[in-house]
Amino acid sequence: MPLSSPSFPAFSSVKTLLNGLFDYAGLFPPASLPFKDAIVEYLAHRQEADDWMLGPFVMTYGHWEELVACSEGLSADSPLPIQLLPPPAREMADIESVLSQALDQAAAYLERFEGRVTLAGFEWKLPMDALLEASTAVLAISRIEAAFDASDFADRPRYLEIARDEAFLRQLPLYFLALGAQQRPDRVRAKIRCGGMKSSDFPSTGELAAFLHAALRTGYPFKATAGLHHPVRHFNEGQHMMMHGFLNVFFAVTIGRCQGLDAAGIEDILADTDPSHFTFTDRGIEWNGLSASTTEFIRDRRQLALSIGSCSFDEPRQDLHQLGWLSH
Repeated sequence: MPLSSPSFPAFSSVKTLLNGLFDYAGLFPPASLPFKDAIVEYLAHRQEADDWMLGPFVMTYGHWEELVACSEGLSADSPLPIQLLPPPAREMADIESVLSQALDQAAAYLERFEGRVTLAGFEWKLPMDALLEASTAVLAISRIEAAFDASDFADRPRYLEIARDEAFLRQLPLYFLALGAQQRPDRVRAKIRCGGMKSSDFPSTGELAAFLHAALRTGYPFKATAGLHHPVRHFNEGQHMMMHGFLNVFFAVTIGRCQGLDAAGIEDILADTDPSHFTFTDRGIEWNGLSASTTEFIRDRRQLALSIGSCSFDEPRQDLHQLGWLSH
């Protein structure tokens, strides 16, 4: 059936999972749509009955003028929500200057749109030297916050991405320590990249489990992005890679927290490739005999696992229909 017809969740727990889940990242690989095509597709999705699953439109600062060129059809009655990726800073010393310039530019462009565009939030990758030790990590986040506090966007959430390299597992505790030191989970949030165009872009199940376990221990909210537009972990023939599933991630968070799982237990959920092991019920969710209530699932969707970035809005819905968790 066409995706333009409304989708009905099989259970309230399915609705909990999908509510505002997909930040639309059609500009980014593997979709890599031209800007005009991406914005047309996003706006078309916003007219569909399934728009309750859709988050903001994700774009970089290099797309401002293209957005201006495509803005004629936008309306202040239904403004376009965008999630912005400012240009990165090469090193810690550049943080405030790079961010201040980007935030000033954003304010100037928003004035030009006269209410037709709103800023939902920001995503920014931390400089490579930010997580060398605890003191530099805390200082880096403090400098980021100083730039936001001096801008028009102090109240907007910012998702600060940790780089995945050989130092990832060593730097992870420093990362969450620095985020927690700000005591602003409503504004300063974590971000994990789960895929990309090459094998080194994909965290192992152990690395992703370590991130989720740290987020659970600290109670720190996060978004996940890249490589997550299918529900269950699977082998992707095109990329010759095992790809993470967004269902694995969200079940691992709530069941992991409710059942007090350690990182190894969380990894077991992340590594599962059998859709039949993931169950939605009238009461909540279950995985291999471990369960959590819908109330707990709602809590974690609001306070911990906030959203995913997906280059497609059609593919995840098609998969969910095929698995029987959505119906027309």
